[in-house]
Amino acid sequence: MNIVKYAGIVMLFIAAAFYGMILLSPTQIEFRVNEDINAPIIEVYSGIANPTTWKIWIEGIEKVKQLNGDGFLAGSITEVYFPQDMVMKRTLRVATENEQLVLHGEVKDFFSKTETYNLEALDSATTRVSCTVKMKALKNKSKMILKAKDTHSNNMKKSLIALKIFLEKG
Repeated sequence: MNIVKYAGIVMLFIAAAFYGMILLSPTQIEFRVNEDINAPIIEVYSGIANPTTWKIWIEGIEKVKQLNGDGFLAGSITEVYFPQDMVMKRTLRVATENEQLVLHGEVKDFFSKTETYNLEALDSATTRVSCTVKMKALKNKSKMILKAKDTHSNNMKKSLIALKIFLEKG
């Protein structure tokens, strides 16, 4: 009988630790990634804004489907399909040509992600991209993914490097 009692206590502590980790996880994170790209600002802007190029430079995208608009104008809405049936609906909130793009994406009942791309022409052939990312858990159970802030930051850095390679090969 003592073994059952101790097993119950151990299970209680394990459950408490798991739910404690969830409760102590952040509800949102923010980080910034920068990359200099050897391409004119107009090409960099188009590469980021054009949903048909996302699959080339954003890791994990399997399919992109335009729902509304052309992808280049504010208000354009795109569905982005990732592995394991994860679908993100992305809205282009701000599109200031050759200056700034703000893309807001949401995976229903999981998390939202806002990417703000600020572009700066360092000269006629080089553009600095500064991307600020804000992620927010939409449910308590999805807060755990926000504990991996370094992973999300590294993934965005990899995406900007892939964008750089794509545009510099031009």
